[in-house]
Amino acid sequence: MKKGNVFMYWLLMISLIFLAVIVIFAVNFLKITKEFDELKTTTEKQNKEYETEISNLKQKVTLLAEHVTIENENKNIEEAKKNPVGIPVSGQATIISEPKEDETDPEEPEEQQSFWAQYSYEEKDPHTDPVSFEDGLMNPYTLEISVNKGAKIIAAGNGVVSEISTDDIYGYIVKVNHQNGYVTVYRYSEAPKVNQGDEVLKGQMLFEVTKNKGTLAYHILYENTYINPFDMIEISG
Repeated sequence: MKKGNVFMYWLLMISLIFLAVIVIFAVNFLKITKEFDELKTTTEKQNKEYETEISNLKQKVTLLAEHVTIENENKNIEEAKKNPVGIPVSGQATIISEPKEDETDPEEPEEQQSFWAQYSYEEKDPHTDPVSFEDGLMNPYTLEISVNKGAKIIAAGNGVVSEISTDDIYGYIVKVNHQNGYVTVYRYSEAPKVNQGDEVLKGQMLFEVTKNKGTLAYHILYENTYINPFDMIEISG
């Protein structure tokens, strides 16, 4: 074979090899480019899905936080309703005897003084009026209220009727456990309108006054210790 022909042969072979390499490279490049575009599209789609999911999660967290806040506020409201701050009677009433402290409080708000000023006071005579052992020794804070026909003796706060029993002095005893350390005691002569175990709401009737006149003895305990009802009763109650 002539040298010229050999040279042309190898030149053709090299050209073919180079062309094949270029074709292979171009095919692989196109394939890689396609895969990259597909990956980019998939990634962008996933990112949008993630962004949507994150946005939804943020909304859920916000709604959950608002729900928790509302639940906490409602819980605080419900807990506040358990505090026996209400006046235990509705209708016309007269304070017979007021719980006495060792010393009067000179800083008592004028509003509270004027509020209770609407009631007249009739001090009990210890020589003629019966005094139970509980009233005389264990409980220095008895609030006695004279109630007239048509009045109602009502729960001072939300709670559960924990006890109904008889009482030698007043007739019946109804105890309401407010499930927050407070227990209110209502002592009156007519049969109660509630049963032991009943859940009661603030303002719910415990006794109905059907006699021309009766006497309610009202007590408040906190952690099994008697306290002055005036320390709890709110003017707005």
